[in-house]
Amino acid sequence: MNKKVLVAVAWPYVNGDLHVGHLAGYLIPADIVARFNRLVGNDVLMVSGSDCHGTPITVESDKTGKSPAEIVDFYHARDVALFKKYNLSYNLYTKTTSEVHKQVVQKLFLDLLQNGFILKKKEKQYYSESDKKFLPDRYVEGECPHCHALEQRSDQCEVCGRMLEAGTLINPYSKLSKSNVVLKETEHYYLDLSKLSEDLEDYVDSKVNIWRKWIYKEAKGWIKEGLRPRAITRDLDWGIELPVDDIPEHMKLDTFEGKRLYVWFEAVTGYLSAPQEWLTRNGNEEDIIYNKFEGQSESWEDWWFGDGSTHYYFLGQDNVVFHTLLWPGQLMGAGNYNLPDVVSANKFMNYEGKKFSKSRNWIIDSNEIADKFGIAAVRYYISANLPENKEGNFVWDAFYEANNNELVANLGNFINRTLVFIEKYCDGKIVGSEESIDSQVLAKIEEAFKKTEELLVTSNIVDALGAVMELSAFGNKYFNDSEVWNVIKKDKVAAEKILVNLYQIVQSLSILIEPFLPNSSAKLRKDLGLEEIIPAVGKDYWKYSFVGEITLNSKIQPLFAKIDIKKAKEKQGKPGKEEVRKLLEQVKLVKVVLKEKHPNADKLLIVEVTDNKDTYRIVTGADNFEVGDVVAYLGVGEVVPGPLIEKGKEFRLEEKDLRGVVSSGMILAEDEIGIGKDHSGIVVFEPQEDLVGKSILEVLTEEQLRRLSLVD
Repeated sequence: MNKKVLVAVAWPYVNGDLHVGHLAGYLIPADIVARFNRLVGNDVLMVSGSDCHGTPITVESDKTGKSPAEIVDFYHARDVALFKKYNLSYNLYTKTTSEVHKQVVQKLFLDLLQNGFILKKKEKQYYSESDKKFLPDRYVEGECPHCHALEQRSDQCEVCGRMLEAGTLINPYSKLSKSNVVLKETEHYYLDLSKLSEDLEDYVDSKVNIWRKWIYKEAKGWIKEGLRPRAITRDLDWGIELPVDDIPEHMKLDTFEGKRLYVWFEAVTGYLSAPQEWLTRNGNEEDIIYNKFEGQSESWEDWWFGDGSTHYYFLGQDNVVFHTLLWPGQLMGAGNYNLPDVVSANKFMNYEGKKFSKSRNWIIDSNEIADKFGIAAVRYYISANLPENKEGNFVWDAFYEANNNELVANLGNFINRTLVFIEKYCDGKIVGSEESIDSQVLAKIEEAFKKTEELLVTSNIVDALGAVMELSAFGNKYFNDSEVWNVIKKDKVAAEKILVNLYQIVQSLSILIEPFLPNSSAKLRKDLGLEEIIPAVGKDYWKYSFVGEITLNSKIQPLFAKIDIKKAKEKQGKPGKEEVRKLLEQVKLVKVVLKEKHPNADKLLIVEVTDNKDTYRIVTGADNFEVGDVVAYLGVGEVVPGPLIEKGKEFRLEEKDLRGVVSSGMILAEDEIGIGKDHSGIVVFEPQEDLVGKSILEVLTEEQLRRLSLVD
């Protein structure tokens, strides 16, 4: 009998593009497990969406001058396009701004309130006198009181992972104004985790042999420290409103002005709201991903109540506490909902030994790497190197080698040589009998299905892929040991028997690779002349089935492409098209409002420029411009585009004291922008007022865009 399987995927913030670390952390692992469960005939619901609320969005809004809604719409559309490119098989990928989500979140709040698991209390929180407002956690930074890492948020240290209470951060300051913050009293609602502590410990202990050891250990550590009430509302103006009219009088706050539900509380509730929203959708909407397979239940309750379902959760290591304690606590307090079964968190995937960092431009763009090397190469490398139990490391040399020496030389080579041989010597057609199957071949195939299934049920993806590759390696050995190229010269019947055996391995691999490499699986099955895999509840693909009448469908082409490592290394470190756009978006046009000699240096000038909002002071040696001219400006902390585009060399601007005058940024020459090679003076634009404040991308010529490879 098929099971109901919920595959709950972490909801990414829509405040920027998703890099390879996100693919490895939760996106590709979730898709693999969802696809596997569909192949065995389970009724799978894979859900997630864009986390649209909270301070990551407002921080980006403050930075860009765009509204939070504009930020959400822009990055949500990009994420949806990315997930479609990687063929992530969501039943529903939506947004936390949906009306269904809002209603479910508010109901969960009221259920917890009615059941006595929410309390209200006044407590001191960070307040900025200069900003004149309470500051959300991401707007307050300081030194972690536990590991003493600097520039950590006030609610959780990203270095040691510890949750922080208000007032414990050392030397806290406002991220907006860099001024000191103080603690000031405010009233909020809290989830009383202390009432749930005993039940949560029993729940965590029940997962000791299911969760990865490090996940179980972390959850037990937090319980040992003691679970205390945690705020579920914040002083924000961007988030889901409280259901004020439905709150009993004695539980109302003194004021609801500026109060919103805390993003940690409402975002995880998306796992509950998305299945309900899925039933209201029909797939005609462009801003979501929607899939419904034959035989799927029409009742979301089938996944959320009773014993007939299994819940998988996929997330990064920084979200473990939310999915092992806080979300289960919300569910326990609100009703008889099913709790997470397999919490499949991965450690961080680093990049060449350092953490991915958008602010330091230390990222691998998920779109760019797919465009350069193909989806299969990326999905394979990530799946084979997931940081399941320790931090991983994306290394370009290892990526090239995994593609060429494993994906191409093992799997691709075995499939290609087998099918090309059948095509060349048998015109692509063979008829074989089941009795001709070698017992060793049958045993290896059945072992691969069994072993891979056992591993994927518990979300051990690296070893599962390894079991698939073992079957491919066996196939290569069987091909070599049989010396079919010699046998065909003497005994075609005996050769065809060998080829029938090899074909059974290949057709089994077309199923086994589907969770990991769905596009490659589809192409291979088309080449093999086999039916397309179309999941349906109760339909079991995950097994060996003998194919006797073999008819290859088309002229065989290699399934995977070898990477030219020399050419790849020449381009390595240089930004792709999307990254170039991001670099140039930071370059804005400004008007020169002051130009004077430096008092302490004959060859330097002090210049002030404005974007009609702020004024910046710069020290420069260039002198080919006048007051009133429009020039290209790059701010402190940004990467100079030209050297990175041309040579792969990164230069990040810092505030510098040049002979007693602080220079905050840079006005750019042709080679520094990347639109030419001239370094003799800065680029000067026509002194038009309507240019001031625009990104340089808006004014580049067709020729300049072509030089930057931004147009064909």
